[in-house]
Formats: sequence, C-alpha cells, structure tokens
Amino acid sequence: MSNDDHPGTNTSPQAEQWVPPSGTPPIPQPASARPRARRRGRPVLLAVLLCVIVVIVAVLGIRQLMQTPGGQDPHHSFTSTPTVGYSGAATSTGSISPAWASGVETAWRIPFPSSQYGPRALTTIEGTTLYVFSIGPDSSTREATVAAFDISSEQPRELWRTTGPVPESFRQSTFVSDGDQFIVDSIVIDKATGAQSLAPWEESEALAAVDGIVVACDRQQTCSGWTQESSSWVRQWETTTDFLLDALPTSDSIAYPDTPVIGTGEHQSVVLSVDSQTHLLQLLDPRTGQVTDAASVSPFGTRRDDKMSVIIASDGVIAFNDDFFVTYDADGFITGVHSYEKSERTPTRDGRVPSTSELTDFLLGGTPAWTNATVTPQQAALTLTVTPSDGRPSVDIDPSNNDQSYTTPSSGLSVVRASTDTSVVYVDSVDRNHSGNRFFCDTASGKGHGSQEFHDADRLMWPFDDLAIGVTLDGVVAFTPKAS
Repeated sequence: MSNDDHPGTNTSPQAEQWVPPSGTPPIPQPASARPRARRRGRPVLLAVLLCVIVVIVAVLGIRQLMQTPGGQDPHHSFTSTPTVGYSGAATSTGSISPAWASGVETAWRIPFPSSQYGPRALTTIEGTTLYVFSIGPDSSTREATVAAFDISSEQPRELWRTTGPVPESFRQSTFVSDGDQFIVDSIVIDKATGAQSLAPWEESEALAAVDGIVVACDRQQTCSGWTQESSSWVRQWETTTDFLLDALPTSDSIAYPDTPVIGTGEHQSVVLSVDSQTHLLQLLDPRTGQVTDAASVSPFGTRRDDKMSVIIASDGVIAFNDDFFVTYDADGFITGVHSYEKSERTPTRDGRVPSTSELTDFLLGGTPAWTNATVTPQQAALTLTVTPSDGRPSVDIDPSNNDQSYTTPSSGLSVVRASTDTSVVYVDSVDRNHSGNRFFCDTASGKGHGSQEFHDADRLMWPFDDLAIGVTLDGVVAFTPKAS
C-alpha cells in the first residue's frame, strides 16, 4: 500500500509574526495572541510529521515482508531479459545432466500472461511435446486457451492452438491423460488437434484415467466413473465417499508421485484424501467404484494427538509417524508393520516412483536403490551430505555457497536431484511463498548456481536431462545449463 492510500493531513499554515522596521520596538501582544498559538503548533506539526514517517516505514516494511529474502518481487517480469535457446540432445534418462555444474540460463519463453494472484498456465509434457492450458489474466472471459509445442529444437515450435468455453464450476487442477486426449477438470482436449469439448461431469473434476475409465469427483462426497463410446460419455458407476479433501497428506519428498493411481492390472486404485476421524485415505477401484478405507489412524492414536502422514508408492501406500509405519497394497490390505528411527535423509528424484518394498528398506536404514543418492541436512541445514547409492564416498556441500541470496526455510528441502555420477546435485527448498533457495551445486568445487528467474518459476518439470520448464507471471519459461 502506498502513501496515496492514506488521507492527507491538512494543517492550517501558521501566520508569520510581523517584524517591525529596524530600531522600532515590537508591538506588545496580548498573552493569548498568536505567538502562543505558534508555540503550540510546533509540537503538533512535529507529531504530524512523525505520524507520516511511521506510516511510510510501515508501508515499506509491509512491502519488504511481501518480497522474497533476496529483495525481489516474486511476481517480477523477466520478458526483457535475453534468452539463449536450447542446444541439447533432447534426451531423458530420468537424471539431471552433469552440464548443470556450469550454471543456469534461460533458454526460451512462451507468453501466457496471468494476473498477479490468478492461476498461472498449466503444463504437461509427453515426449518432446509441451502442452499448455491457460485461462489468461482475465478469468471473467470464461475462455480457455490450449496450445501444443515441439520443444526438441532451439526454440519451441507451435503445433496448434485452440480456444474454448470454461464451465462455471471449473477449477484448474491438472492434466489427466486418457489415450489420445487430455482432460482438465471437465474440459476434454484432443492431443492431435487441440479440439476442445465439455464432459458431462461439470460439477466434478477428473482425477485419473485408468484403462479408458475416467474417475471424476466433486468437492464433497461423490465420485463417478465414465467411459467414452463413440462421441458420447457414459457413466458406468457412481459412489459415495467420505468428505473429500483437496490435498493428500503425503510426504512428497520421499517418493515424488506424479499420479494418484497405484498398482497394476486388475489391482489398481485411485488414492483419495478424505476427512475422517478413523483413516486418512480411501482407495477407489476405477472399474467398479468400490471404496476401501486405508491409512487407519488406530495404530497411531488420534489424528489430533499424533501427527501422521502417508507416502504414495507405485504399488501401495505407507502410513507413518515418527516411530513406526504401516504398509498397504493397492487393494487396501496391510502388508507390513515396522518400528523405525525417523531419519532426515531425502532420496533424490531421479526417475521412477519406488515400491512399498523399496521404501520399507529405505525407512529401515537401507540404500534407496531406485535413485542416485540421498541428501541429509546436517547442523540445522548448514551442511548437506550427499551419499551416492552406488557406494561411493559421501560429500558435503554448503547450501549457502551459491550465487543466490536466499536461505533455506524451516520447512526444509522439497526436491533434490542428482546426476548419475553425483557431480551435480540440485537442491530446491522454495516454498509457496517463494522463500527458500533453488540451485545446482557442482560437488567438485562446492559452488552452487541459480538465477532469479529460475528461483521464481513455479511447477518445474524436466522433459530432458538438460532442460527444465516452469511457469511465471509471464507464461512458460525453459532453463538450460549455462554454456561453459
């Protein structure tokens, strides 16, 4: 808020005292005349000036609190900053490239502007194709723009762009892939042409698609399963659930799931987060709509008294607290109960989602065989110990030794990644308030590299080993290793 938002203080100007000609004695003034009023006016004027100064300091303080620790507005525009293009091989092994050791540069930008507090562009990637969904800076237009780009070359090449209506109940969530089409909430998008249509579950949101069955749930206690026959959608089942929550109480920095679907073949379920006094989750069978309670709170006491969370694995879920954990398969059956000692180790995100068996070994102190390394904060996160999964010696890195002026928030690490040889470690502690840091650390030199635009980007995705894509106030932005 600026000073213009405060009403001005109108103080009557004081009449100047008349000074007689030189040598003439001053005219006597009554005791209650203007000179006494003038002496009172000085404290009043000083008080007014002091109030103005306090207001200015308060406004500047509020603005400072709203900024990131580095002093930059998280909604800063970078459109005038040059880009370098992408010159990589457009390959994806699931690990980051060692080339990130040299630093970060902005490869390219695609304009999809949004308002400061409105929803930003939504992205997903299949192969070398980037798909973007945006409702723009003015959501009142009720129009969605969807576009596809080939990102395998130096600059993104637009394949198609379409617009379509946005239903009144629309809530931007995520892309759900269903064969040759995507679904965002209840908007159906053809992957080849971008043609848009509206599905009949307008009051619900598509959560997942399993073997041609789209699972859509409302914001309360109803889910339904839909199949598409010719050009029509047919509802196969409808079921009542516990009250649905928006977010899963998951520890995402252990398994990094990218879908609520667990299991394989006939043993697949959609994980639902529910508001219940007896369990955290329900597992929904996408073929029948049958719902099974999971992640029971009974082994952990009450939810109010004993904090517990869950990990979504590839083939089940794990409910845990600081003392022990319970594993469930995709059908909701308990497969193990273990006591353990909680650790601060964080597996790097380098490829696939682990199984409950792999996670059990890890929680009991084993090596995360599915990923490249673990990162463990030491001494209140003043040092990070990187331990390769292949048995090579650990190395310590200093998260403050980087070219960015941010500190790690109390919430700690959110994502860590590593190259296969652990010559480069990616550390991300940026939270939703844009506190924290994000950089690549060259483990040989111990130096970290990032950029302001890289820090400010939301929802990073990694289509290639040497390309990261996020969204900002300006639209979609891509980052690549700095040329050595």
